[in-house]
Amino acid sequence: MIRSQQLERPHLRLHIPRRDRLQALVPLRSAAARKLDLIVGYQAMALINQDIARAFTPCEEEAERCLTQYRRAEH
Repeated sequence: MIRSQQLERPHLRLHIPRRDRLQALVPLRSAAARKLDLIVGYQAMALINQDIARAFTPCEEEAERCLTQYRRAEH
C-alpha cells in the first residue's frame, strides 16, 4: 500500500498567464543590441533633420532678406 501511494503523482495545476509564457520565449536583448538600435535611431533622425533643413532653408533665407531690407529702410 505504501508503495502504490509513492507512485501517484501529485495533481498540481498552475496558472501562468499567456503574457508571461510568451515573454519567456523572447530572448533578452543584450546591451550591444540596444546600442545598435540607438545608432540606427540616430541615423534615421539625422535623415529626418536633413529633410527638415532642406525644406526650411529657403524660407529662412527669404525671411533674412526681408529682415535685411526692413532694417535698411529703417536707417
